[in-house]
This record gives sequence, C-alpha cells and structure tokens, in this order.
Amino acid sequence: MEAYPVNLTGPSLWRIGGSMNTTKPSAGSRQLLTAGLVCLLLTPLVTMAADIVRMMAERSGALVGMVSGTGADQTAAMFATIEANLGTYQLASWLALAAAIVAIPGVAAVRTLTADRSPRWSMAALITGICLVIGEFVHLMGYYAWNQILVAFPDREAAIAVSDLTQQNVFGLVVFSPYLIGVLLFWPFAAVALWRSRAIPIWAFVLVLVGGLVMTVAGSSYLTSPVWAIATTVGLAPALVTQLRSARTAANNSAMAATEVSTSSSVVR
Repeated sequence: MEAYPVNLTGPSLWRIGGSMNTTKPSAGSRQLLTAGLVCLLLTPLVTMAADIVRMMAERSGALVGMVSGTGADQTAAMFATIEANLGTYQLASWLALAAAIVAIPGVAAVRTLTADRSPRWSMAALITGICLVIGEFVHLMGYYAWNQILVAFPDREAAIAVSDLTQQNVFGLVVFSPYLIGVLLFWPFAAVALWRSRAIPIWAFVLVLVGGLVMTVAGSSYLTSPVWAIATTVGLAPALVTQLRSARTAANNSAMAATEVSTSSSVVR
C-alpha cells in the first residue's frame, strides 16, 4: 500500500481542507505519530480487558450479550457482587482509566494522519474522538467510581435509592451522552478517514465497521467484547504498518543523503 506524505508539522488541529503541507517531518514527529498509533491500537484492547474484568466482578455478560435492566432488585444484586469482588472491580476501574488515557494520543494520531487527505472525515473523527475521551472520564466517575462509593454506603437501601435517582436524572443523562457518541461513532469515523487517506485498505475498513456493528447490536458480553476489540485493532493495524514503513524509508533516504554529502565533501577535498 502506497504511503502518502503526512503533515506532522503544520496546520491547526481544527483546520478543515486546504492544500497539503509536504514539509519534511522530523524524526521526532514521526516517532510521536508512531507512538500515537500504538496507543490507538491499545485503546480497544485495554477497553476490552476492562470490560471483561468488570463483567467478572459484576458476574454479568452472557455469551450472547448482556441485556441491561433497571430496578431495585437488580441494583441490589449488582452491589452485592461488586462488594464481594471489590478488588476485581477496582482493577476494572484502573484498566478503564488506562484506556481513556491511551485514547488521547490515539485520537490525535488519527487527526495527524488524515487531516490533509480526508479533512471532513478527519474532523468528524476528531470531534467524536473528543467525545470519546471526555465521555470515558465521565463514565469513570459516573459508573466505576460512583458504584464503589455507593457500595461503601452503610445503608444499602439508601444506596440503591440514590443509584436509581441518578439513573433517572435528566442532566446526568445529558452529561453522559458524549460517551455514547464517542463509543458508537469515533471508531467508524476514524476508519473512514484512514481509509480515504489510504492509511488502511478496504478490508480493514470493513472489519472495523463489522466489529462496531456486532457490539452495537449484541451488546457487551464475554464474546462480543473480544470480537469488537480484535476486529477494531486488526482493522486499524495497517495504519501503523504504513507509518513504520514510511519512517523506515525516510530514515534510509536520510542516511543515503548524508552518505552522498560525505562522499561529495571528500571528493572536493
């Protein structure tokens, strides 16, 4: 797959369209982009790990997908299992935090790779990526941390009542909406932007879409979460491969240029 020149030095994160800046990027810029793409691939894998550990702690997540419900009895059962497996639930919380952190450079890497070749889809991926990151941190506090706080309540009935009121609060649902927007839209938008920028092939683009569709339709489970994570990671991996090849080519060209300059200098002397 042909690698296109990538602007690693130039336009504002918010620029839409415009001519491509083919300024030769520095080795440091290429290394940062490579690191960002590694983080992009790590994000679904760490998210999957957090999801599976969470389901282990909550004892939920059937193979065909978990159907969420509401009600005091279900909340009480969930709190009881979290309390009994608090260490596992806390591990899931830390993994979810790690996924939110590595998503930040991952979103920036997508923007860097696609801003010139697919400006509109790149901007769509950036906006939904910001929603993903913001939503992840809201989710960390509103779900993982909040459940741990409620489990620690001495009055379990009061904790259940507070939990039910929280789920019914309109403002809370609005604040939570960026998480849903980011989770549902960032990955397909990023795949479209990368495909249109020729950073990934068509099969990889389709694989990301199929993985996202499986998760959206079937819900999170011990089966669908790994399917989504693996499909997304494998689908986006060609972007990293392309970047590594481009960096290797640039390094070889720089070495050849340095050799030629050295040789020319010796001849002149």
